[in-house]
Amino acid sequence: MNKMINILGDVNEKGKFEIPSNKTIKEILKEYAGGMKNWRKVKLVQIGGPLGLCVRGKELNNKLSDYEKYMSGNMIIFLSDLLCPVDYLRYLTRFMVRELHIDNEHIRKLNQIVENIAQGKAKEGDFQELINEVNKDSQTNAENNLHKIFRYIMSEFKNEFMEHIIDKKCENGICRTLMVTQCMNACPAEVYIPGYIELMKHDKVEEAYSLMRKSNPLSFVCGKVCARPCEARCRRGEIESTVGVRALKRYASDVTLNTSDFKEDKLVSKGKRIAIIGSGPAGLTAAYYLARTGYEVVIYEAAKVVGGMLAMGIPEYRLPQETIDKEVKLIEDLGVKIITNTRVGLDIPLKELREKFDSVLLATGCHIGNKFGPAVKEIETAVDLLREVKVQGRKEIGENVLVIGGGDVAMDAARTSIRLGAKKIIAASLETFETMPASDEEKHEAVEEGVQFISGYGTKDIHTENGKLKGITLKKCLSVFDDEGRFSPVYNEEDEKSFEIDGLILAVGQRPDNSYLDEDIELSERGWIKVNQYTFETNVEGVFAAGDIYKPGIAIKAIVEGKKAALSIDKYLGGNGLYLGEEIEIPEKPLNCTIWDIEKVEEKHENPLERKVNFDIVSRVYTKDEAKQEASRCMRCDRNSRKPLYLK
Repeated sequence: MNKMINILGDVNEKGKFEIPSNKTIKEILKEYAGGMKNWRKVKLVQIGGPLGLCVRGKELNNKLSDYEKYMSGNMIIFLSDLLCPVDYLRYLTRFMVRELHIDNEHIRKLNQIVENIAQGKAKEGDFQELINEVNKDSQTNAENNLHKIFRYIMSEFKNEFMEHIIDKKCENGICRTLMVTQCMNACPAEVYIPGYIELMKHDKVEEAYSLMRKSNPLSFVCGKVCARPCEARCRRGEIESTVGVRALKRYASDVTLNTSDFKEDKLVSKGKRIAIIGSGPAGLTAAYYLARTGYEVVIYEAAKVVGGMLAMGIPEYRLPQETIDKEVKLIEDLGVKIITNTRVGLDIPLKELREKFDSVLLATGCHIGNKFGPAVKEIETAVDLLREVKVQGRKEIGENVLVIGGGDVAMDAARTSIRLGAKKIIAASLETFETMPASDEEKHEAVEEGVQFISGYGTKDIHTENGKLKGITLKKCLSVFDDEGRFSPVYNEEDEKSFEIDGLILAVGQRPDNSYLDEDIELSERGWIKVNQYTFETNVEGVFAAGDIYKPGIAIKAIVEGKKAALSIDKYLGGNGLYLGEEIEIPEKPLNCTIWDIEKVEEKHENPLERKVNFDIVSRVYTKDEAKQEASRCMRCDRNSRKPLYLK
């Protein structure tokens, strides 16, 4: 039996379709709706209209006929991961009033609580109050359906509600009063992007760099390697090409650090000492803010170089050590002492540091690559390869190399192998090329340099002979995650591809080294430090943790966590907040109707045939004229905000 269904939402094909009742919701999405727009993930599906049944995960495998009683509206709404659950509940309460004309004290109270959450006015107790309200008896069938939806969404997306309430942040940038601009909201560090771009337009480049550092003290580093989530949400990008935010950040940082004697002030000493274990982005960031606020900070680093995975895991052609060193020097100029070649737990016990210092931050990152397969020297992890090349000066690699993994680390390993002389390099990933987690930029540059991609395949067998690697057989991956979003690959064992190789690089995740931790520091069952996600406190008083050591992510995530950990440490030690420097006034943007005539200035890259034979940086910094032209393309979306045009 067929049914006429109106398909709506974040899909490629909307409209009315005659659909057999034995089709599953997942099949309907693929065969009739053409999948989600821009390969986004399904976050929620409503069957029957705005007050219909909410389903997600494994429930999408149910047939249309299973939901017959909910199909009075003959409608299916597919909502992507850009959905804000708080905003959606706000929409539903308004739908009750405006469309169904159900306006009573109970609905108004629901709307008021949700509105407070959306505007950042709610307290933690408001979430429970909302639960209590929707557990009350319903007066109408519509109210009953509304209560069911509220309970479902609040249960499934509780973390996002708490993010609105505690952090005052809407990650997807839907709740307007919780953000200044979309680009700033998308930036984990919430750097005042329109502000520093406006300063650059007025030739105030050093002030622009200072403004960046209020939120991100590793702006020069991020100007070269940031994943730039800000550009993905640039409003200009909704009309034409996005503003080159990262390239502008790089220009301002480059000019400031190479042409001026940049200095920063700090508060007088508070007489308290903090030890930081690890000099990666989280540790360096925490040290910067704590030092400016008047604390004595000592960083202990096991390696001979400073920067953590920035220094040991990102190739020189993307991030030269010189770039890291310039911003490290600014942190040292504030009085931070960095002790290298000192392994906590071996050279000095963690317990001793806990006794000597008023607080300790654990920020040792994730330096151990996951490994599988036979124990032959030709099989290595990507993190080991990248470390040996950048820090130890390794020069050799096999001729026929295959990299397993689909992230940026895999791309770095593949492109590094080319520079070491590999004649053939293959990158194999479980995901399709479009859905690989590596950035589009990294994938594009890898293709330019000759990396071959085998997408949608995983390891079946690794072949060795007399203790040497000889080849690998891959099998087709039909799906990477299960219906609940958990990693659970499904394969077609009959669909195989085999390759003769003499080098296999594994870029399949990393784990932390917890060997130095004291026994009283709690770990999860999977070996990660247990940390309060809001305060970054461990179970041990005075000991905090931030960065990849408890939850892997990109560099800017670690930077943000370093700042938040610094704020919590300051509070723990009786402080009144972090010192960020003097206010920087941002010029008003004059009305300029010619803004639409300005073409985007793309970052220039070296010729692929020339750049792939060395480790010289592959991209070029803007010229002054290029930077001013690109800066003038910013639409200054912050001027529509109620926020002041300066940053304290």
